Amino acid sequence: MLTQIDALTGQGLMRLWGVSDWIDPGAEYALWGECCVFALVPQDGFLDIHMAMDKSRWRECRDAGAAILAVVGHWKLRAIILTDRPRVCNYAARMGFGERTTETLKTIDGRESAFFIMWREPGEYHGRDC
Repeated sequence: MLTQIDALTGQGLMRLWGVSDWIDPGAEYALWGECCVFALVPQDGFLDIHMAMDKSRWRECRDAGAAILAVVGHWKLRAIILTDRPRVCNYAARMGFGERTTETLKTIDGRESAFFIMWREPGEYHGRDC
């Protein structure tokens, strides 16, 4: 159910589903189930992964996460999470991302902002029982 989509559509969905000030950092976009968009940005030796989802279908987030990890789980991944979304960190932990830190990053428009950062090492995703 994961479909590659164009940048314009991906940007629009990121904004529609919760990242209102999203500016495209040169990402590749994938849509899952008409309710979840992923933005993948290649970095030096890893991928940045961003996600936005239709809040009315939040119960499907683990299925969406498993689908994207089936495609990019062999990469080292860095999740960049808005600091006003601490529950997203719980979701990321269930998807195999490790300890949360807070870092100040420069955004594509030149501003510096604080973000939660979580890393996931390459490997297979087997889900989590809890």
